[in-house]
Amino acid sequence: MQINNTSFPYGQQGLQRSQDRLDQASQKVASASTQTLGQNNTQTNTGYGSAIQDGLIKAKSSELEAKANANVINASDKTIGRLIDITV
Repeated sequence: MQINNTSFPYGQQGLQRSQDRLDQASQKVASASTQTLGQNNTQTNTGYGSAIQDGLIKAKSSELEAKANANVINASDKTIGRLIDITV
């Protein structure tokens, strides 16, 4: 009997995509903060935060996506374990 577990690869792919998005968001925050440091104080107050805030929001979103994908992997693992217990 062959047991196919199709949700596990989707969880892995989602986890990898979440990591990639987190890397991009981190780079966005880092580049925005270095650009902000290069500006003088009057310009910093008017434009500060939008790129950094956007990066931080994307980072938090990536974290939540990663947790959801980890739950998919965990559920997949539990399901396959139960199937094996039943068939053995």
